[in-house]
Amino acid sequence: MNEDLEARVAELRREFGGLLDDEVLRRIAREEGESNMASVKKIADIGDKEEVSVVVKVTRINETKTFQKRTGGEGKVRNINVEDETGTCRLTLWDEDVDLPEEMNIEIGTQLKLTDCYTKQTDFGLDITKGRKGKIEIE
Repeated sequence: MNEDLEARVAELRREFGGLLDDEVLRRIAREEGESNMASVKKIADIGDKEEVSVVVKVTRINETKTFQKRTGGEGKVRNINVEDETGTCRLTLWDEDVDLPEEMNIEIGTQLKLTDCYTKQTDFGLDITKGRKGKIEIE
């Protein structure tokens, strides 16, 4: 059995509090996996305000910047430049995610799979943000 699938089944088991049996959870996990693979796009095909999955290569990791939030308190942001064979864009990490490059040993040249992330067209070009439900994995 696939380790990723079993890990997702364990996650779903906790999420559903034991209400569903493992066979149903495996089916959900398999369907999620198929859905995520089917929706993988190329950077050139991504538009504004989309939920996307994409496979990219890291070309630059910028330093973390801090700022004052409008609501008070301090925020953090970090940009990572990424590319695929069709174009380039920025992966923007916010607050608790800014340390992911060090935690995951991400460096220039690392291949990443960004799943269920959100896009936004900015003055700097296309940004991809992980958001709450997105995932970043080393490919």
